[in-house]
Amino acid sequence: MAIHLEQLAHQQTAISKVLEAMKDCIDTSTTNPDANYVYANPVMKRANGIDVKMETGTGKTYVYTRLMHELYRDHGINKFIIMTPSLAIKEGTKNFISSEYATQHFRELFPTQKINLGVVNAGDFTTKKGKRKQFAGALTEYCEASRNDVGTVNVLLLNDAMLASKSMTRDDYDQTLIGSSSCPVEALKLTRPVVIIDEPHRFKKDGTAWENIQKLNPQLIIRFGATFPEKTIGSGRNKIVKKDYDNLVYDLNAVQSFNQGLVKAIDINYPNLPETQAQLKYHVVSATNRELVLKRENRQWTVQVGEDLSVVDTLFEGDTTYEGKKLSNELEIAQGMVLVPGVWANSYQEMILRQAIDAHFEKERSLFHRHSNAPRVKTISLYFIDSILSYREKDGWLKTTFEKLLNEKLSDLIEKEHGEYKEFLEATKASLNSENQKVHAGYFAEDSLKKGDEAIQEEVDDILRNKEQMLKFKDEDGNWNTRRFLFSKWTLREGWDNPNIFVLTKLRSSGSETSKIQEVGRGLRLPVDELGNRLSDEEFRLHFLIDFTERDFAQKLLAEVNADGGILVAGKITEDALQQLVDSGYAESTAKAKGMLLINDIIDSSDTVIKPEELDKLLPIGVHRGKIRSNESKKPVVHLRKDNWEKIRELWDETSKRFMLKYNALSDEEVSSLIDAILANDIFRESRGSVVQMSTEYDPGTDTIKLVEKMIPVNQDFGQMKYGDFIKRLNKTTSLPINSLHKGLVKALEGVANPAKKFNENTLNNIIQAFNVKFIEIYAQKYEYDPLDFTANVSVFDARGMVNDELDQGLVGVSLANDVSVQDKYLYEEAAFDSDIEHEILKVDTPDEVLVFGKLPRRSIKVPTFTGGTTSPDFVYAFREGTSDAIKIHALIEAKGKDGTALTSEEKVALDAQAKISSMLKNVDIKMVTKASEIDEILRSYI
Repeated sequence: MAIHLEQLAHQQTAISKVLEAMKDCIDTSTTNPDANYVYANPVMKRANGIDVKMETGTGKTYVYTRLMHELYRDHGINKFIIMTPSLAIKEGTKNFISSEYATQHFRELFPTQKINLGVVNAGDFTTKKGKRKQFAGALTEYCEASRNDVGTVNVLLLNDAMLASKSMTRDDYDQTLIGSSSCPVEALKLTRPVVIIDEPHRFKKDGTAWENIQKLNPQLIIRFGATFPEKTIGSGRNKIVKKDYDNLVYDLNAVQSFNQGLVKAIDINYPNLPETQAQLKYHVVSATNRELVLKRENRQWTVQVGEDLSVVDTLFEGDTTYEGKKLSNELEIAQGMVLVPGVWANSYQEMILRQAIDAHFEKERSLFHRHSNAPRVKTISLYFIDSILSYREKDGWLKTTFEKLLNEKLSDLIEKEHGEYKEFLEATKASLNSENQKVHAGYFAEDSLKKGDEAIQEEVDDILRNKEQMLKFKDEDGNWNTRRFLFSKWTLREGWDNPNIFVLTKLRSSGSETSKIQEVGRGLRLPVDELGNRLSDEEFRLHFLIDFTERDFAQKLLAEVNADGGILVAGKITEDALQQLVDSGYAESTAKAKGMLLINDIIDSSDTVIKPEELDKLLPIGVHRGKIRSNESKKPVVHLRKDNWEKIRELWDETSKRFMLKYNALSDEEVSSLIDAILANDIFRESRGSVVQMSTEYDPGTDTIKLVEKMIPVNQDFGQMKYGDFIKRLNKTTSLPINSLHKGLVKALEGVANPAKKFNENTLNNIIQAFNVKFIEIYAQKYEYDPLDFTANVSVFDARGMVNDELDQGLVGVSLANDVSVQDKYLYEEAAFDSDIEHEILKVDTPDEVLVFGKLPRRSIKVPTFTGGTTSPDFVYAFREGTSDAIKIHALIEAKGKDGTALTSEEKVALDAQAKISSMLKNVDIKMVTKASEIDEILRSYI
């Protein structure tokens, strides 16, 4: 199975924003004598860094990988250093960039380019005693890669600890890099790199990691992250804490990510404690390096370093000792904290495990048996634990308890299930009880010290490196792949992810101030099915299990998400919130906005929000209702009016058909005209070569002889391609006939001196880009749809074809229109909507000729477009034939809120596709509206 990458709109926007900021980044007027140094990037204009904020799970790694391709193509920047804060993040980045599916995807977009990825690890500098001290191979290859390696983007992947290591800073190696430097960091500096930082909140500007990056003297730093570090300005009452942005060009915040369905929604659950245990609380009086003092009611207890907490209360189970300002389970202890011993009890931990296993199989069964035989989705669970020994030891409490509960659940399910799912469960049980089980696996930082343990290394490889394999149900030999329960001790909390994590369990509070979004981030990415397709047509939810002490997690997460979107309704008013008020027209400046809030008693003199409900009305909308739920919340649903749905069953018979999009062949004359148009505009380039001149010079400052390199342009062709290779590459990329390409090239180059010099990578790339533009123009009407013999799944109906009683509200609309009176002929008992234009459409009166109408479930009807996307109608209006209940026509409406702006080229393509598909469907018409007022005119046109 290969994961299929898509060109997603939010990722494209992020890339465009960075490219726009770097439009004129190359310093063409530089007087730097080393400007043409072949081992370095072109000299760039000095500028601030660039920041890209993207929520966890929305594809940051994809964006900066593609960005490197774009910057090489547009500006010739060919040397990048990616910095990560941990080995897990580094491994994830390496696996993505080097994966076959990513390589294939970018090969299609940039056919003349490739990434040469080098990874430097701690052991790469190791040499045997008495042997020469050598540089890491990846480091040498990166530094000595030349601009003359046409089409190669050189990338070096480092983690912060590696950059800070002695191996990178020492200068006593028995070789030199790019001819002059025996120190790795100094050599990297000579390449004039562009540095990309992943997870910037781990690289604070007053920290050592940031200081080490500055030693590379990067021409530009681009930071990608969901969270950015903070900086403090002023002091005392004038102190302001704000995000430390350099030049934020794109902000895909948490609110947008949840509301646009770019990540999973979240259900947060915790098992309640018995009232007697819930009331049993110990307050932390003090926590020093030597002792911990706890208090309950009027009694105090002192726990020395190394002493077990069970001396205070036997409910503190699990061999938890005090280790000086933290416990042995890494829970950080501070004055004022409250400890509830009931959550330490093994019986309570077992309850969490049981609930997690139940939640897993509830998800797994529904995703194995998807609607209308849709491809299955593998369900994976991740557990964060506090004691490695309890999992790794043969008779560890966690391992034995988990396997016992899992065995019980499997036995129960096997009795009830049948078919392939029963076989999958039986294979799981057999593996679980075998000597070398492959059902659960763990990854911990300490595993790097156990390289001789093959079983542990196999588990680590499955988790870190074999993502695609874990997403499969069967291996290449047809055996069931049963690995789907993963354990870690916070090592995977940042950077690592698997799209099919549906259940995430924290067996105990981490005690860390890590953001709540980061904690759920490992499970936010949208899933892929067994064929590798990313699924965005349905609402998927992450089941997050915590213990009783974190029962306010949902509220904290919700507040954090809204604050990330600039929405603050509690605590102190922030500069971001004040700026939001200015942008909305509330005041002319942030100072005046603060003054007006004070006058209206919304904040007090210390800037604390005292009327959050009033502030909420002034600020933009936050995360939509139901996107984040606790187990105290009822799952929002809409109820279907079955009689009304039965009246439009014929619509589903038509629209659930699947179609294949087929391109019409162009005539010889049309192909010839297309090629002439592509080759008409100054598209041919010559590629000049250069010579690297190396000479020795005396440096009086250091009293040494140094090696100086210069790149001297020469009047000699470089990178020239044989005509046969050139035209074959064009044919392979564009599918245009070789004979036609040959005729077009001969015609375009007629009268050009030395035409053979024009056949090079630069010309090839120009022609391919021009073809892609013309393709959209030419094929706007040159395609058709062929019906296929199978239908798609529709969430309205169950497996027997009966109308369901209810649907998740998120499938219809994220918000309820409480100001709309729901008519009897509406498809649901409630009116839900996703956007402002949909809300306004719900308010439009429908004529009597409309028998039934309503909002369609999200993407229940998809029309493919010839550019590779889809278009989906949002509403259906079924018009009756005369006074009968027979349907004359189904009008499907797609709503695009445009605020008066013109349609984009993609939307025009969608309009053409809708018109073409409408002509093939019985009694179905598809329209697009850009404002609600157009609906009335369309409805009247059918009467």
